[in-house]
Amino acid sequence: MQISVIIPVLNEKPIIGACLAQFCDEVEVIVVDGGSTDGTQRVVEACDRAQWVRAKETGRAHQMNAGAEQATGDVFLFLHADTFLPANGLTLIRQSLRAPDVVGGRFQLGLSENAMGFRLVAFMSTMRSRYLGITYGDQGIYVRRETFEGVGGFPRLRLFEDSEFCKRVARVGKFAMLDAAVCTSTRRWREQGLVRTVIWMWVLRMLYTCSVSDVTLSRWYR
Repeated sequence: MQISVIIPVLNEKPIIGACLAQFCDEVEVIVVDGGSTDGTQRVVEACDRAQWVRAKETGRAHQMNAGAEQATGDVFLFLHADTFLPANGLTLIRQSLRAPDVVGGRFQLGLSENAMGFRLVAFMSTMRSRYLGITYGDQGIYVRRETFEGVGGFPRLRLFEDSEFCKRVARVGKFAMLDAAVCTSTRRWREQGLVRTVIWMWVLRMLYTCSVSDVTLSRWYR
């Protein structure tokens, strides 16, 4: 069961090298660039573990779809550049897909800092994914190739494309949650403030549910 790891990036020079270092030759790794200007491409090309691809359009959904077009694996794993798998992450993915009714899945969320606030965010995010079915890309999302193609890939949204994609996958078959957590950087919460980031994301989520344009939400988010 060949796994293709697809990593969308935009100006990730400081961290992409460490992300790629977690993989060996057993998987295909494709880094899809959305227009970096900081030397991300040079770092990727200097690493013999990954293939660099330039997306024709900007936006994470377009990048991940472009990566899937280049991938040759039976399974696609979509991973953020600041997210690290547990040591047995690839094995867990393969084991879960031995069940014919499992079409994809995600990890539990873990964060790179152990302070109480970050532990609470990680716990609540995992519970939200488990019980409400709202899953974001920082959890690491994997899917069978045929399922990815069957749902048409990631929707052409500028925001919440990951949660919408997971919702569609879950309609096809079982969308597993693995008994292990990824480790995602806390930089986003650090930049904007922990409480402010959590509240703002929930506000955006409610507005999205109320059918506010994803273009408008993306502008507000950025």
